[in-house]
This record gives sequence, C-alpha cells and structure tokens, in this order.
Amino acid sequence: MAIELDGLLQLVPAEYHATGVPAQRMLTARAFYADSVFGECPVPVAIPLHRPTAGTHSTLIVVDDLGESWVMRFDVWHNQFRYHITGFYPLDRT
Repeated sequence: MAIELDGLLQLVPAEYHATGVPAQRMLTARAFYADSVFGECPVPVAIPLHRPTAGTHSTLIVVDDLGESWVMRFDVWHNQFRYHITGFYPLDRT
C-alpha cells in the first residue's frame, strides 16, 4: 500500500483482517516511528486503517492494490501508551 508522510511516498505491506482483532480493518506492517509525552516508542508500530466516511478528509485516505479506500490514523497504542506517528521506520531494520 502506498502511504505518504511529510511528502515521502513509500510502499508499506498491509493485510486485511476479516475476523478477530482488528476485524474489518487493514493493518500495515510495523513500519512507523511513533512518539508520545513519554518519549519515542521503543519499537516500530503498525497503523490500523479503516473505511472512510462521508466526512473523511481526503488527505487521510490511502488506496490499496485493489483500489479500495482506507483511512489512516496517526494515533496508535503500544503497551497501553498512546503514541503519535512521526515518520517511516526503515523496513530493513525491523
């Protein structure tokens, strides 16, 4: 899936989950840096993607290989801490 952050476009693997957690969502590979008030997340994180609604801002929409639209979220949870996506994590370092 092609995702753009701060003007940098990168292909990121993603997988659709029909059942379980996160059901009916697409989950990217752990390909992103994230930060919080407690500091940088110690590991790369994944972004859960969901279907857009009528009010979704177009800059948050990404399209998968099948032409389906998904919405990016910039807040993620890791070990009960909320983090904010700040950029790409090099996939060869995961």
